[in-house]
Amino acid sequence: MNLQHADVRRILELLDTAEHLDSLDLRIGDVVLQARKPGAAALSALPVELPTAAPAVKTPIPATAASAAVNSPAPSEVPDRMLAIRAPMPGTFFRTPAPDQPPFVEEGQQVDMSATLCLVEVMKMFNSVAAPVAGRIHSILVEHGQAVEQNQILMIVDPIETEVEA
Repeated sequence: MNLQHADVRRILELLDTAEHLDSLDLRIGDVVLQARKPGAAALSALPVELPTAAPAVKTPIPATAASAAVNSPAPSEVPDRMLAIRAPMPGTFFRTPAPDQPPFVEEGQQVDMSATLCLVEVMKMFNSVAAPVAGRIHSILVEHGQAVEQNQILMIVDPIETEVEA
């Protein structure tokens, strides 16, 4: 049995929508698929050999947005009260939904909870990274088209404090 792109997409959709499933390790013949939700611990140390793909075409973005990107700070360098947005998996970071579209967010922009902040692409599959809280984008730490590692800090968000009604 061969694992097709549509099969992988469906498996990842099932993992994404499953409330009580944080990770999935699947082996079909010589193909191994390991998928994790953000924050899920790796349970398996299976060696994974993936076919090499053609290099992704990197889309330029305006110089003003690209110049704002810097290297990811260490976790201890995230300012107090702020939240680090981390890469859910290793892949390629994209600030725009398509080459001819503007970035999802800019530094200083207010965002709602669950708003799409960026994409992380792995093997031609684009995974949305959503805001876990409403807030203001404090900083964007990765350049458009740059390779990222799992748990690497992509952005820092200053959460909006909400008043609790009595």
